[in-house]
Amino acid sequence: MKTVSVIIVAAGSGTRMNSSTPKQFLRLGRHTVLFHSIHRFLLLPSILEIIIIGPLDYLNSKFLQDSIPRSTSVPIRIIAGGSQRQESVINGLNAVSSDASIICIHDGVRPLVRPDLIQKSIDLCEKYDGAIIAARSINTLKEVSAGTVVRTLDRSSIWQAQTPQTFRKTVIKKAYEHAFNNKLNATDDSDFVEAIGGSVAIVENTSWNLKITSPDDLIIAQALLEKEMS
Repeated sequence: MKTVSVIIVAAGSGTRMNSSTPKQFLRLGRHTVLFHSIHRFLLLPSILEIIIIGPLDYLNSKFLQDSIPRSTSVPIRIIAGGSQRQESVINGLNAVSSDASIICIHDGVRPLVRPDLIQKSIDLCEKYDGAIIAARSINTLKEVSAGTVVRTLDRSSIWQAQTPQTFRKTVIKKAYEHAFNNKLNATDDSDFVEAIGGSVAIVENTSWNLKITSPDDLIIAQALLEKEMS
């Protein structure tokens, strides 16, 4: 039975990377970055629906329409995002089907996430409140204040959070309600779940599940996509 609703956040325009086109609509191979981000979820049989949180100025644009895969039996809906990421996620949470029991939240500019890792995050929700894809830190990390090093962190216990971040629907809705009532802010959905004492597991990935934020990222993503298809 299909039980997973997917919220893909593509509302932010962010850095335009020397282009007038928002980065989620830039071309990666024959399709847009957002198209690839959506397509990865369509490869899984457990997906009930996909909700795209789009930027208000682009809701009826050809950019967004060209980013929606056509040949799929999975319903794909587009709704407007908010002024901040967490507002956009709330819009998505309010729109998910009542039939869903699990919710995946994914960045629209992470086009190379592996479907098997998405499925692992879904499966872990049977045991935990949620699961996030993350990569081990490969660099030595320094805590800095006023331009000087305060201390060196133990990188063996440091992970870099990625998306998707997957949760039981009841848990993520409760977490966002708690965040709203307590005026909490975060750029990471797991942070809100942690704030209510939720248990969140890790699905180990590599830094290849990159977030497109610079021109170099797009070049690397193109090379990885070509390698994957070869």
